[in-house]
Amino acid sequence: MEARLEEHLDRFGLALVNDKHKYRKVVAKKIIKKGTTVITSRPLCNPIIFPTHRSQHCETCFRAKGSIGPHGGEPHDLERCSVCKKRYYCNRACFTTAWRGWHRWICPDKDMENLDYEMLKMVAIAIERLRNGSIASGTSTTTPTGAHSEEDEPLELTEYVFSTLMGHEAVSDPTQLSKYREIATSVRDQLIKSKHPFKSPHSQGAPPSIQELVQYLCRFHCNNFSIHDAQLFTMAEGTFPVGALFNHSCRPNAIVMYEAQTQIVRALEDISPGQEVCTSYVDNGVQRKERRQLLAEKYYFHCMCPRCEEEEEEPVDAAKQDSQASLLLSSSSPATKSSKWTGFRILDELIEGDQDGPKDGKIDGEWLTRQFEPIVLPNARSLQTLGPEIQSPGLITRASFTSYLIHSIVPLIQTEAPEALYQERLFKIYRELQTTPHASPKPFTTTVMTHATSFFNTCLEDGASWGLASKIGMFVLAQYLMIYPRHHPLVGLHCFTLAKSLWNDVDGGISSVRLAHEVLLLARRILRVSHGVTGQNAGLVQEVEQFMKTVETELG
Repeated sequence: MEARLEEHLDRFGLALVNDKHKYRKVVAKKIIKKGTTVITSRPLCNPIIFPTHRSQHCETCFRAKGSIGPHGGEPHDLERCSVCKKRYYCNRACFTTAWRGWHRWICPDKDMENLDYEMLKMVAIAIERLRNGSIASGTSTTTPTGAHSEEDEPLELTEYVFSTLMGHEAVSDPTQLSKYREIATSVRDQLIKSKHPFKSPHSQGAPPSIQELVQYLCRFHCNNFSIHDAQLFTMAEGTFPVGALFNHSCRPNAIVMYEAQTQIVRALEDISPGQEVCTSYVDNGVQRKERRQLLAEKYYFHCMCPRCEEEEEEPVDAAKQDSQASLLLSSSSPATKSSKWTGFRILDELIEGDQDGPKDGKIDGEWLTRQFEPIVLPNARSLQTLGPEIQSPGLITRASFTSYLIHSIVPLIQTEAPEALYQERLFKIYRELQTTPHASPKPFTTTVMTHATSFFNTCLEDGASWGLASKIGMFVLAQYLMIYPRHHPLVGLHCFTLAKSLWNDVDGGISSVRLAHEVLLLARRILRVSHGVTGQNAGLVQEVEQFMKTVETELG
């Protein structure tokens, strides 16, 4: 089966190679262009929709309630199971697939509200059905039409890859392992009571052992994915073994997206032969200390990606380092003139800090308004072409930071500048922000970004001042461009929202409309990379283009 995995990855121009630090890694064997699909991955079992979202999605095909199909028609409705009254389905075909595949064994089970319990039971059923021949190789375990064919990814291969994933039982918290044993015991008892047919040579008439079920749970803990829609709202959890082969980076060159229950790994930048393909397991917008803590607790590794690397000559005292960084970055003097870091590692020194607000500590709408009101929105034409490097301001305030970042980076995206040039200018921006005096509180920390994002959403909901909302939104865009990869879907989605705010700003006149159009062009360029130009997620790109036509009509 190992050879079969090698052959499967080779079809996508990928190879799985051993690595002394990471166990193994996926590398490109050919040039993978940005915006193209690196690989797709099928779920080992039907993904688990969160209880809060069950009434809004078909459990079998994930179609949303009220959605309209690609060919139009009436808004989509859902019917719930008449027995458990907790699972919802599109139609009889979806219900039949669910009933034959898994639902008849979970329908009366009252413990299915526990996500770990539910996932474990679903995986145990899926693996046994494959082993005893109830599922033919290449047959979908989810949708009636079959989300995958044998040419895409045979279920036998999915199950094999799952068996090779690391569960880190040896270093897991004993309390957590004890909890897993309780869940495994309950699942095994329920599988026996439900009379699920364990008849494969492997099972010999009995469900998996407690030990085997605990191993499954440990693998879930380290390898599960949160499934999100095109707007990046999470709504389910699933096990995608092939997708779990990709290692993490806080500066990823690929993104994980979903269409129904198919996981799609898409390239954010051109990936060269021999280069590792990495996704991100955590939000790249949080500070280094928090990211590393999350990665260590859930995935059991010490991140050493370009944003997290440390010097090898001497051990790093994390507490001392954080203390020194806090002292250096809290004043209105240059950020870290003596910093030893370069490249992406500088970024985390820049965004560190929890300072925001006036001296009395009260952050309210009036104070925030005074911080963002001085921002001057850019002229649309200034973002269209790549000119000479922008000189950094003498003092970094929220207004000067916004202007500097927007005028420096947006033209690089609009003109599709090569990654090497983009990184070169980005690193120069980091160095300038590092050595230029800044206002207090420091205007580009993640704490400031969090407050700005929240205030931006408040202004959008209020609708009282679209001009102010647009200024805040432009500031948030500047921070996103500093932190996230330039084609990250979060950047594209924010551009779409910002364009709507600019278009609504009637006081801004035709200048706001022109700027809205330019930001829509930016949104489309980014989302075509992250969401693709075909498939379900491309519907969002089409929404952007439809709104763009409205704006163009107004511009004449």
